[in-house]
Amino acid sequence: MCPMWGSEEHKNKPHGWSLSSKELCRVQNHYFEPFLECIVCGHHFSLQEDVKNAFSSDNPFVIHNFQFNAEEWGNVEIIVGQLKTINFSCPFDDVPHVYLTPIEKPVKAVPGWITNAGFSIFSCDSETLGEIRKISWSAYGNRGYVTIPLWRKLLSSSKAHQLRKDFRSELVDLESAFEVFIGEYLGVMLKNKLRDETIEWILKLSIEEQLKIGFVELKGKALRDLEPEAYIMWQKNVKEKRDKVVHRGIFITEEEAINAREAVFDFMTKIDPSTLDQFQIER
Repeated sequence: MCPMWGSEEHKNKPHGWSLSSKELCRVQNHYFEPFLECIVCGHHFSLQEDVKNAFSSDNPFVIHNFQFNAEEWGNVEIIVGQLKTINFSCPFDDVPHVYLTPIEKPVKAVPGWITNAGFSIFSCDSETLGEIRKISWSAYGNRGYVTIPLWRKLLSSSKAHQLRKDFRSELVDLESAFEVFIGEYLGVMLKNKLRDETIEWILKLSIEEQLKIGFVELKGKALRDLEPEAYIMWQKNVKEKRDKVVHRGIFITEEEAINAREAVFDFMTKIDPSTLDQFQIER
């Protein structure tokens, strides 16, 4: 998604698009360089900005791309009144969410008998019975779920809350995802520097102390000094808000939820840019 998607130039035009293999090869691991060009307005931006904008979006179908790690789609012709069965190229680990969109001409059709291996299209319209209609379908689900990092699963959970507009639960999951991410990151990165007992001691500290002591051991400075802007935005928009939700039951507005999404995503990708690879969706 282009960072300028809310501008007048993008009015009534696509907010986002899939990156081609050629673009991905050009970007490689230059996550913060402005190597991408908007297909609508020509603005140049980085892969990190691109995915951050998509992650904070309230578009339901963009949300699905972060709630799940796999998508399959296609176009099919149906005969109105007759059952049409679709088989996925590869089974999902769970039952996916399936959506249908008529192409060119309207048709009353719904997905049914949805399994991890496929689904059926039911259509019924007395006025167009027996006529041929084209339908675009898309399915969102998970593949290789057991290999997904726990912090990534918590972000998926936060997206389910976002769809329900349950912003308090979303914010709690966002902060939980961040804290699990830090634990996994420090556990791996400090392994060759410190004894297991010392690492265990650090990971039992509060999250603020982990970001201080853990990163002093790892990089010579506390994370607040290494990434001051991202740290302050996380502390203000996520950690403090999460504590107030858990301990005082405060409500969270949609704007506050957006700020929390951006802060968590920005902080995590600044700490470990390769985190962006976990947001790729299998197609």
